[in-house]
Amino acid sequence: MGEGKFYSLGLDLTALGALSAMEMQQFAYDLQKLLLRLLTFPLVTVAAINGHVYAAGVFIALAHDHKVMRSERGWWCLNEIHIRRNFTVGVLEMAKALLPQSELRYSVVLGRRYTGEEARAAGIVDEVCPLAQLKSVAMAAAVRLAGKDGLDRKTLSAIKHDLYRDVVRVLSEPTRTYSLL
Repeated sequence: MGEGKFYSLGLDLTALGALSAMEMQQFAYDLQKLLLRLLTFPLVTVAAINGHVYAAGVFIALAHDHKVMRSERGWWCLNEIHIRRNFTVGVLEMAKALLPQSELRYSVVLGRRYTGEEARAAGIVDEVCPLAQLKSVAMAAAVRLAGKDGLDRKTLSAIKHDLYRDVVRVLSEPTRTYSLL
């Protein structure tokens, strides 16, 4: 869960602009490794989205097994088109695997902003609730999904790796884009 009205606004583009090409390539690869670790984590993961979530922050949230978003405030948005950034192969494949097919064009290509309720109706997030209940709803979801005795970590990790096999493969590779800008 983030702080205040922000879950995550994504990456600091000013700081990234100061990196050399090699440093930027390493940073992008490290981000992919983080997303891969979250996506295949051997426990049930729940994102408690307390407010605005944009760009790379969306992918951090998407990597969770269950997403609960604040109902009364906050936008969910892949705004890369609006900030003139392309998607790497890894995050684009994540979007294709984890977003409802009906929303790919709107969210990835057009950068549509969704309220919590709109994101739930579109199948992007699983639940919405007021901020005052966000932490308890997220915790209850984790307990409900994992079951009373939890899930076997080794099996859960194997299933996640198998389910997201193509995403795991591209997130494990050096970063690249499908096209050059």
